Amino acid sequence: MNHALRAVTDGHSRVYQATGNQIIVEYTVQQSEPPIPGAGLGWTSPESVRTPLVAPLSSPLRDRVDVREALLKAIADPATATNGLHIVHGMAGSGKTALSQTVFDEAVASHGVVGLWVNASDRSSFRSGILAVAHDRGAAQQEVDAAREGRRPDADFVWYYLDRSPEPWLLVLDNADDPSVFRHGAWLRSSSRGIVLVTTRLRGASVWSRAAKHQLDVLDVSYAVDVLRDLVVSTEDTAKLELLARRLDCHPLALSLAGAYLGRQLLEPVSVDEYLKRLDADPSLLDRGAEPGEQELRRLITRTWQISLDTLTERGNPQATTLLRLLSCFAAAPLPVGVLSPTALDGTGLPHAVPSLTGEHANLALEGLETHSLVSLIKADAGAERAAVPSVQTHPLLLETVASRIPVDQRALLLESAAGLLQRLLSTDSDRYVDPHTLRLFTPHASALLKHAAAHRADAATASALAVVRDLRDQAYVRGDYATARALADDAVHVTDGQGSTEALTDRHERGRVLTALGHFDDAATLHRATLEAREALLGPEHPDTLDSAHALGISLYGLGRWADDELSMRRAADGRARALGVTHPDTIDSRGRLAETIGQQQRWDEARQLATENLAVSVRALGDDHPHTLLSRIALAWVLAGTGDWEEAAAHTRTTLEGSERVLGVDHPRTLAARQRLADVLSRLGQWTQALEAAESVRAVRQQILGPEHPHTLSIEIVLARILRSTGLIAEAQELAVLTLETCVRVLGDDHPDTLACRIEYKAALAVSDGTPVHSREVDQKDGEW
Repeated sequence: MNHALRAVTDGHSRVYQATGNQIIVEYTVQQSEPPIPGAGLGWTSPESVRTPLVAPLSSPLRDRVDVREALLKAIADPATATNGLHIVHGMAGSGKTALSQTVFDEAVASHGVVGLWVNASDRSSFRSGILAVAHDRGAAQQEVDAAREGRRPDADFVWYYLDRSPEPWLLVLDNADDPSVFRHGAWLRSSSRGIVLVTTRLRGASVWSRAAKHQLDVLDVSYAVDVLRDLVVSTEDTAKLELLARRLDCHPLALSLAGAYLGRQLLEPVSVDEYLKRLDADPSLLDRGAEPGEQELRRLITRTWQISLDTLTERGNPQATTLLRLLSCFAAAPLPVGVLSPTALDGTGLPHAVPSLTGEHANLALEGLETHSLVSLIKADAGAERAAVPSVQTHPLLLETVASRIPVDQRALLLESAAGLLQRLLSTDSDRYVDPHTLRLFTPHASALLKHAAAHRADAATASALAVVRDLRDQAYVRGDYATARALADDAVHVTDGQGSTEALTDRHERGRVLTALGHFDDAATLHRATLEAREALLGPEHPDTLDSAHALGISLYGLGRWADDELSMRRAADGRARALGVTHPDTIDSRGRLAETIGQQQRWDEARQLATENLAVSVRALGDDHPHTLLSRIALAWVLAGTGDWEEAAAHTRTTLEGSERVLGVDHPRTLAARQRLADVLSRLGQWTQALEAAESVRAVRQQILGPEHPHTLSIEIVLARILRSTGLIAEAQELAVLTLETCVRVLGDDHPDTLACRIEYKAALAVSDGTPVHSREVDQKDGEW
């Protein structure tokens, strides 16, 4: 390399200094060959401080626009920059070094600054590099030696030359994951001549207190796809690449490794689909995207997290390793910190884990993980008007790779401990920790735990996790959170499918109930019929579980509009429950009320009215006015009364039901919405159009948001709303709604479903208004199927 050299004579020594990329060399005039830099002093200079001594970027930097602009603005005019010290922090593999490389290159090429790069991963590398920086900025070799040997203050020495640099500079201190190398911040200063840029995993080190901080997270999915395309993954369509990017959670290092691997398969190309299958079976597949022979552990996804854990262990915090392994048993969603209470941890097997994790050291372990960007402490949204829940969150890819490396002899202990922690928090004696409305926060963790335990055949952990999943499923169903209940029901069935036990059949039964609630009546009926047959064979025809299946089958048949079949199934449930449980039992009352409804659907109104009236009286005496099953029996009677044209009495019972449902279940509970829909219909029959319209529109809005626009219950309220709009003279709105609802009814329910028929009549009625054709209101009645 051609560098201008200048000689400085000092006694018998001559020092040569390069003005560009340089190596400090020193030799006496008697020597014919220069010695190795730092020979005899236990010190070796870096090969260069003018070039980033890291692997070349495999893909141009994507995203990070705001951070780049902020850094380049400060670099362009360091004298006026509000802060000369910038910290870029983030989890391992988030692209901190890549960002710094790009900013470094842009600063040197476009802003006329001298770029200086120092590896700050350990004291030796940092000190040799920073002294080489001083030499680059004009220090004589004798001065460098004096600082290196402790004969003069090294930090003051380096900053003396940085402050007097003839050119503006950018100094990058890369991989500064150990703040002690900076000696309590003595090395971190600001200067009018340049900007210091530090990359680190540590988000909250005290030495960063005066710095401008920039956090890096994962990439946006569109940028993640661009990274994959950069790496010769160009034959796959965008949808496939998005799938891969999301599977890797848009983690920059993972994207780089996956793209490099796929682009390198020349003899037998591997598709994205095949790669995803292999990755699911072996997460270490990601590491095979590293360059052959590459020894840099920071480029190996299964090792990059371990660097931080090893550092924490060296600093006396080995418990952090066990805590992260414990977190890997859960999902990547926010985990309420109440799960990790010290008392709860001590009640598990974790004090006997290797390394041991006790409640006494739990806070220290969590603090260590958070400091090294392995976890984040956040406030998880608990829903409207609910206080946010303090939670810990971990990146999915980190959890996956950590879980894959748990020692075999530790796995069962960790899984059982994780299950025990969830069970303890969700038990009835821990209500002070858990608001019923925040239970959904635990759903992904229960699901993930069950999946891990079952996959590793950890029987005790699987049984405990299954109990948690079932408990959360049942609570979600009661709250009317059917989407959550569906996910949990599927998890349970996946584990117990094929088993002939009563518990396994209960899992199938509960899944069928959720399918009914979600409007999948046909699938629900098929599942309930099979479960009914299995229960009959295992338990007998009169067993309460068998009767539960008969009842559930009847409800799904009601949703299909098959009234006669529903009556047979519901009558069996009602009569069997009366014999087995008594007429005052809530389950019996439930079946008898629903039996009255299906009898009414077959136009046997007198029989339906008598049964519904008697059933309500029994329920009020046995259970009280506000019991959920009394509300069920009252709304059933209100529906029958409407069918007989007794609108005033129907309105009274409906209002009573609605008020009770709002008190007991909540204003947006599915049963409350069903009562409000019934009230909208009854009020319209009484000519109270304003109140009817308001009630119908409120029900429709909530159902569209919670259940979706194509759920049968959403369609049922839209039929009612179309009739109200037509009757109040809003013909255009009524016609538009009727058209859209009819199209959806045909597609979702079928051409012959009762709701489809009712909607078709309403559509014709809306069209006929302009023609003056009379339409009888009885023609557009339709059932309410939610109760």
